[in-house]
Amino acid sequence: MGGLLAAVTGAAAALTGLLFVAVSINLDKILKGSALLPARAAETLAMLLFVVISCALVLVPQDVELLGAEILVIAVPLTVITFRSQLKFQRQNPDSPLLWSVSRVTASGAAPVPGTIAGVSLAARWGGGLYWLVATALFGLAGAVYTAWVLLV
Repeated sequence: MGGLLAAVTGAAAALTGLLFVAVSINLDKILKGSALLPARAAETLAMLLFVVISCALVLVPQDVELLGAEILVIAVPLTVITFRSQLKFQRQNPDSPLLWSVSRVTASGAAPVPGTIAGVSLAARWGGGLYWLVATALFGLAGAVYTAWVLLV
């Protein structure tokens, strides 16, 4: 599993760089457009960094319980901040399209939710552990690619 997570770490790091390029190319459109776009760019960056860090932590020789705690220290605040930001936006923009809101919640929660489950599972030493981290990585990459596409278009 270490080889898979090492490959995902590299892929997520590359996507993080591409996200910076996408945002810099469309910076004027992102900043002048909907108030949602800058927050969506920040959420995507945070999600990719979470994938990079959590997968890289697996490559460090350490106790499984400590790995779970480290992932939780990152995943829980990321999950809370992301969903609070989305709720705040929804309250301020009640007529925003439902599809837009659902896609944002899905893309943003793709990594931190299974990441939180992975952290709890690893810390407790039951429930799938690293398999949840694989889901975190793969869903996080898919969500980031989707959101990067939204930011490019």
